[in-house]
Amino acid sequence: MTDSIQKTDNQGSALASGLGRSYPWQQRLRRIQHVLAVQRPGQRVLCVGAPVELEPALRQLGNEWTFVPDDFGSATFPPDTFDCAVLIDCLEFVEDDYAFMTSIHHALKAAGMLYIDALHTKRWTVWRPFRRLFGVEPRADDRARLGYTESSLFDLLKDGFDVQETRTTSRFFSEGVETALRLALAVFGVPGFPDPDDEGLSEQAERRFALIHAIHYPLFVVAGYLDWLVFFTRGYRLNAVARRRLWKPRRAPVLRDGRTLADATLNTRIGTAAPF
Repeated sequence: MTDSIQKTDNQGSALASGLGRSYPWQQRLRRIQHVLAVQRPGQRVLCVGAPVELEPALRQLGNEWTFVPDDFGSATFPPDTFDCAVLIDCLEFVEDDYAFMTSIHHALKAAGMLYIDALHTKRWTVWRPFRRLFGVEPRADDRARLGYTESSLFDLLKDGFDVQETRTTSRFFSEGVETALRLALAVFGVPGFPDPDDEGLSEQAERRFALIHAIHYPLFVVAGYLDWLVFFTRGYRLNAVARRRLWKPRRAPVLRDGRTLADATLNTRIGTAAPF
């Protein structure tokens, strides 16, 4: 496990400064800060999946951070250690997400907080097929799943966490601006794109990526306001806040004939229970 508290931040990296200043990441950082404010100051926070370049911005939120930027599917965590766990863009890449959440539960202290930022799977979507078609969907081939619905995420967490809040963010216009920028970067000159975390990305490419994100900040702000026009739609990202509780698998009650209550209710004809 990587503890980046022990690293020095000479970053420096233009990608770090650019991502930290980009509107989408600032919005995500604000939501993380809101969750951390619920806990007491000086808490220990486990952050899994955040790009290395974001670590300086996250450390500025205060508290004591432990970062696991990659190989999180096989990472092991010390038990009963952390007050809060922040999972960013990682669950989609873990083959056995249930086992992974078991280890996160094991690492959290009693009543510890959990914040999840994941892709939201939607029945109707425009931008993701477009990005896949033009090859600008980051790490699309590495994902174990496309994302989560609110229902599937609840099913994943229900055995050990009480889900307190779920919300979707980044609607049509915000995703459109992000897609346009990724396409522009791919077409006009960032070698190694579309994966900004690619180890082979040159320093020049990092700087260009960061600069474009910073310059297009006003476009993201405008898109954020335009998203209010489509408030009735679901966003492309799913956020969840949950609190740890005793791990106890929740199983649906089963009747003697093996059917669940839902099956018995839906598949029983009206009047069949009556003796006349």
